[in-house]
Amino acid sequence: MRSSYKKIGSFVKQVNVRNKELSVKNLQGININKFFMPSVANTNGTDLSKYKVVAQKQFAFNPMHVGRDEVLPISMLEEEESVIVSPAYAVFKVKDETQLLPEYLMMWCRRPEFDRNAWFTTDSSVRGGFSWKDFCDLTLPVPTIEKQRDIVREYHTIVDRIKLNEQLNQKLEKTAQAIYKQWFVDFEFPISKEHAAEIGKPELEGKPYKSSDGKMVWNDELDQEIPDGWKPSTLGYFLSAKGYIRGPFGSALLKEEMTSNGMPVYEQQHAIHGHRNFRYFITEDKYKNLKRFSVKPFDMVISCSGTLGRVTMIQEDDPTGIINQALLILRTDRKKISPVVLKYYLTSPNGHRSIVTNSGGSAQVNIAKREIIENIPMVSLQPEFMKKVTSQISAIDRQIQNIKKETELLESAQILLLAKMTKAEATA
Repeated sequence: MRSSYKKIGSFVKQVNVRNKELSVKNLQGININKFFMPSVANTNGTDLSKYKVVAQKQFAFNPMHVGRDEVLPISMLEEEESVIVSPAYAVFKVKDETQLLPEYLMMWCRRPEFDRNAWFTTDSSVRGGFSWKDFCDLTLPVPTIEKQRDIVREYHTIVDRIKLNEQLNQKLEKTAQAIYKQWFVDFEFPISKEHAAEIGKPELEGKPYKSSDGKMVWNDELDQEIPDGWKPSTLGYFLSAKGYIRGPFGSALLKEEMTSNGMPVYEQQHAIHGHRNFRYFITEDKYKNLKRFSVKPFDMVISCSGTLGRVTMIQEDDPTGIINQALLILRTDRKKISPVVLKYYLTSPNGHRSIVTNSGGSAQVNIAKREIIENIPMVSLQPEFMKKVTSQISAIDRQIQNIKKETELLESAQILLLAKMTKAEATA
């Protein structure tokens, strides 16, 4: 019951330790996902002795922009090594850990309802400020310390499994990238039985092509040597007709038109993190008006502002929806290239660099223009080559997608557990 809730201010107190001796060098910020991250601020000429020190199990939050972002960027430092944060941040700790566990408080701060309450209390300033007093006036249920430990333990079991899945996927993605590099960068793909017989050297079957003196020819269009028989091409050649689809103008998709259910809207976070958890939806009538921005299986959806050039490939069982204005669709011609091969080109260092380094704009950096992207030089493989490399990479990519689906289920369980915290019996 809400009447059993207690003010957070009863359990916490501010900490104001400055970096006077400049003993702490690790400057951190806090992102909207509520994790510490390396600060992107330019500190040249900045007096870091005025920055605040955050020790293990202490909290920090950025009080600015809560009204704008509808999120309070707050995090608890888990690592033993202290960090420093901006003097504008509020730093605090739990006064008595026998009454309230810091980990339990951090769990509460991760709830969407917590952010909604924080946003509701922001002041009327342009930046939507949020004060220390505002934070202290927020409430939470405080069950017995034993119950808190049980809740935290259950939560971390889920979190640890999610982290393990992320680590597994990172390794699998590195393996897929290594195969892509072996074929398309190093040209060390295995020599086929047919090619070995054709050149009269059957003993070379399965050996790496280039280091086994495979024939290389110089190509002026690509400005590099490529294997004999491979052809120069461009990224645009591999796209279907009207296969470059930039998201709708902002005026065509207004926030007030979003609904709590219906046809989903793909956002930056879907390209960046690869998940399929949706915050926004539109009606079917609105979808019909914006249908040309809808995703199809095997589309490459690319982030176009902020974190540039991140790619997610739409799977066959992904929900039909539209992209927002911050995304781009590249739709492949599957008769010319395997979508999964194009995906690993776009996520390779060279592919990512080709899309991002040509970005233009001043205040707001954006993805490269259409004509630049469509003219990115690539090589074209013969069908038998394409089939072989696709088979190798697809097997790994399927494992990655299966792990992502498991992670989404775990994240749903995580959300349910956070929701259950409201039912925790408060202490007297």
